[in-house]
Formats: sequence, C-alpha cells, structure tokens
Amino acid sequence: MERLLEPAIKVRGEISLPGDKSIWHRALIIGAISEGETEIVGEPAGDDVLSTESCLKQLGIKISRKNGKTVVSGNGPKGLKKPESVLDAGNSGTTLRLLSGVLSAQNFESVIDGDSSLRKRPMNRIVAPLSLMGAQLLPSDSGGCPLNIIGTATLNSISYKVPVASAQVKSALLLASVCGGVELELSEPYPTRDHTELMLRQCGVNVKTNGNSIHLDRNVKLNNSVFRVPGDFSSAAFFITAALMLPESEITLKDVGLNPTRTGFLDFIKKMGADFTVNRAENRSGESYGDIIVRHSDLKAVTITAKDIPSIIDELPLIGILGTVADGITRVSGASELRVKESDRISLLVEGLRGIGVTINEFEDGFSMEGGQKILGGIVDSGNDHRIAMSFAVAGLASKNGVTVKDSQSASVSYPSFFTDLEKISE
Repeated sequence: MERLLEPAIKVRGEISLPGDKSIWHRALIIGAISEGETEIVGEPAGDDVLSTESCLKQLGIKISRKNGKTVVSGNGPKGLKKPESVLDAGNSGTTLRLLSGVLSAQNFESVIDGDSSLRKRPMNRIVAPLSLMGAQLLPSDSGGCPLNIIGTATLNSISYKVPVASAQVKSALLLASVCGGVELELSEPYPTRDHTELMLRQCGVNVKTNGNSIHLDRNVKLNNSVFRVPGDFSSAAFFITAALMLPESEITLKDVGLNPTRTGFLDFIKKMGADFTVNRAENRSGESYGDIIVRHSDLKAVTITAKDIPSIIDELPLIGILGTVADGITRVSGASELRVKESDRISLLVEGLRGIGVTINEFEDGFSMEGGQKILGGIVDSGNDHRIAMSFAVAGLASKNGVTVKDSQSASVSYPSFFTDLEKISE
C-alpha cells in the first residue's frame, strides 16, 4: 500500500500511544511461565505482540480479556505443551528470540518461523549461547528461521559474554535460565533495555546487576503479578520529531514509558537544543511513566557513537530525519546492528533521503549529513519496515512537495493507528 504524506504547517494536539510492545511481549511470556493468573493492563500494541500471543496459545497457554485487562493463565516454567504445528512469529524478532529461550528448557521439539523479513535476521547470536546451555537449535541454511529447537529439561549453567549488545539475546538467556532452573552469569559490552530484569524482579526473582554484568541464581521461584504497560516511547519519538521540525508546533504525549535504557533519544535531542518537558513522572510496575510536551525548536547537529546505540537503536532513523534541519554535521557510527533489524535500515534511510532530495553519506556502520537542507519530496521504499515507513511519513509533513511511502501498512506491526493519529494532529 502506498500513502502520500502531504506537507503540514504545524502539528498540535494530544496523543495517547499504543502500549510498549517490548514490555507487552515480556509480560505475555513471563505470565505464561508463571504459576497462576497474571494481569496485564495497558493499551494494545500492534501485530508483533499478537504474534507472541498466538504462539503462546499454540503452546497451551490460556489468554483472555476481562474488564479491559489481559489475563494470562500461566502453567509454570516447564508447563508449555508441544505445539501441533510450526509457531509463526510473523515479523517479530522479539517473539522468536525470547520464545527460543523458553522453548530451550521444555522437554519437546518445536519449530519457529516468520515472514520473509524475519527469515533474513541472524539467529546465531541466540543459537550459540543456548547451545552452550544444552539445547539444540538448528537454523535454516541461511542461518535464520525456520529455527528448529530441541529443548531439554536439564539445561546447563553458563557464564557468557554477549559479543553484540542485544536486549533480545540477554532476555532469551534469562528466560532459559528461569525455565531451566540453572545459574546464569552474563556480561554485555554496553547496557541494553532492562525490561526483562525489572519484570522478573516484580515476580520475586532476584536478578543481580553490577554495571554491565547480570547474575541469576539457580531454581528461582516465579510468582504471578500485575504488569502495567506504558505508552511506547519509540512510537512517541515520531511525533516528537514532527513537532521539533515544524514551526509553531506543540504536542503532548500521554503516559509514555520513560525507562532510562530506552530514552536515549531524549538525551540526544536535548543536546540538539530541543524544547521539551516531562510532566507527572511516576513509577508503576517498576517502569517510569510521564507526559512529554514538545515544541518546535531550532536544532544543532549531534554525534552518536557505539556506546550510545543500545538506548537509541529504534530511533536512529529519526536522527537522520532531524539531521536534515540541524545546524552542522550529524554523525552516527557504531550502528551496524541497524543493518540486521527488520530491514537494512541504514541502506533504506540513506536511499530514502536521497530520493527526496537530501544529501547524505553512507558508511558500513552509520551515516553522516550536513544540516540546513530542505526535504523536497518524492517516493520512498520503506522495505516493509514499520519504523522506516513511519520515519518517512514524518519527513513528508516537513517536506516541500510531500512524500509517498511504499508499504505504509507495515506501521501496523507496532502502531496500527499511526496514520490516523498523525493526521489528527497535522494542520
């Protein structure tokens, strides 16, 4: 589906965002391996979360809706049932990787597959450590899914240094350790989003952290809980970008998750000179919430390096969009992980910006660009990647002639009502 985003004069209004899909995935999975009923309170997310829910139902987990809450009836850490068919993770790398950890500790064989995009994503980063724990994981010839998992009830305790900072890999190993009842020592090159650790702690698990190291004891007990899911910060970032770029803009984003391992984007737009405030910050279920008010701002360029990437990985395409108007040279390096997300996001960002009149340099691990440019407009191929599609939708609002986004329907992966909400605040 193609969608034309016409230029806007400004954006104004108030937006309530879909629930944070990173937290939704984990709440569903942790609820499934807990004993008893886990309640999840929050706005629905997109298609990715539905993929996790569908897979869990195939694994014998009852999930229902009651009085605006999602209730997961957990069967305990080893209580999943062998699925009758292949588990379909759709477009969701989180579904595939986190469930791989859980399934590695089950005493049966299963297969997880996904769409054409997910099949291109590398699986060795979970295959290697989970194999060290004693499970057998057999990827396709290309190194991706379909992924055949031969679980075992007797996993090994391991000490593992994660070569590439990844919250999905970390979470897969934590969940495998919880389900397998084994000890885990884990270290990361840089801190990554810590939703899994926070949620396990809420369920009574003593997850010990020291800098970039994590320790989990053997035979931990997992209690059921109530998880409250905040609005998705990565979704908020698109509206923040639009407000910063368009004169006389001001928007309020309600109940946004403010976990500091996720909000690197706020740190960098502050360095760029962004005018924003955070109101009513509070803590629920271990996660920080608040309202973000953003106003149009004159921006200056920023430099982002490898140590910064984990906390801003999903918002890096928006740094490219903001870089077009920022004074100076915007540089991003150490971001090779962008090439193995739902698409090669570096390539799609660079090709898309060039296609709408922006000069940008591409590197293997990032990009650079001079600010003070005008987005002229044109047609952009989103590569069926939700974040690329939504990033160029924002670029369309700030363009001279409008931007047509191909595969705009991909936004439903994380934000089904994105274009409706964007239109609502555009003037």
